[in-house]
Amino acid sequence: MPLHAGHIALARHALAHCRRVTLLVCAQDWEPIPGALRLRWAQEAFHEEPRLTVAYTEVPLPYTAHSSREISRIWADYFRTQFPGLDAVCTSELYGEYLAEYLGVVHIPFDPPRSLHPVSGEAVRAHPFRCWGFLPAAVRPYFVRKICLYGPESVGKTRLAERLARHYGTVWVPEAARTMIADSRSCTLAEVAALIPAQAALVEAALPQAERMLFCDTDHFTTQVYAEYLFGAELPLEPGWLAAHRYDRYLFLDTDVPYTQDGTRLGAHARAELRRRMLERLDAAGAACTVIGGGWEARFEAACEAVDADAAPFW
Repeated sequence: MPLHAGHIALARHALAHCRRVTLLVCAQDWEPIPGALRLRWAQEAFHEEPRLTVAYTEVPLPYTAHSSREISRIWADYFRTQFPGLDAVCTSELYGEYLAEYLGVVHIPFDPPRSLHPVSGEAVRAHPFRCWGFLPAAVRPYFVRKICLYGPESVGKTRLAERLARHYGTVWVPEAARTMIADSRSCTLAEVAALIPAQAALVEAALPQAERMLFCDTDHFTTQVYAEYLFGAELPLEPGWLAAHRYDRYLFLDTDVPYTQDGTRLGAHARAELRRRMLERLDAAGAACTVIGGGWEARFEAACEAVDADAAPFW
């Protein structure tokens, strides 16, 4: 947990020595990364390899951080019944020798010192940014930190999202409303409601391109506030949309900068009320939020300070 470059290399090593290979994803319901997600990662990593089959089990077999003869015997019994015809095991661990002995098959060891790929699942979970180069493309989105630029109209969300993305060498997600709604003063409830899934789709599409962090211009709370303010309506939310709109940090840009009417905004009169409702949404959700004010340069510096503080534990 999770799949990393060491696992990929181990499977490639097995493929170099065997006609057919089974990669078994073993999951327990108490583990920090869901088994179904890990299964999908493995399937994606090897979807072009016809000689490799990805199998899955949630059978609660015991395991420890250290190789154990007793536990290896239990696993050998499981392998014997579930994978008849097995004639080799490929591991980077001492337990591979035990398994091979109990199964009466060959052990094909791969880089036991872990010198070729000095990484472990534990290290990735503790410091994913430090281990970024060891993560397959399918796995990286899971560890991306998502930061939402949040606030009323004309506070610099788009400008700051773009600048932060350049600064951190990653990508950013634009606001769907800019291309879907021509004028906030004459939109319909249906048009506003369509923004939430559209914005979620933009976030999902950007995640595979993100390098450690993803900066997002607006979110579903913003859309809900507009629906409430303009139409007195509460928009429904589907689980998939909520998953996309789950952010690790909100940067709330305050209203202490001049208001600019670009021809599509509600107007300066709405600013204070939108601000109040947006902060209430964040507070009710218990979201991690940093309020940022001041001039444009001060906002950038404060945003970087908040982002760096959040990211520090992951390096």
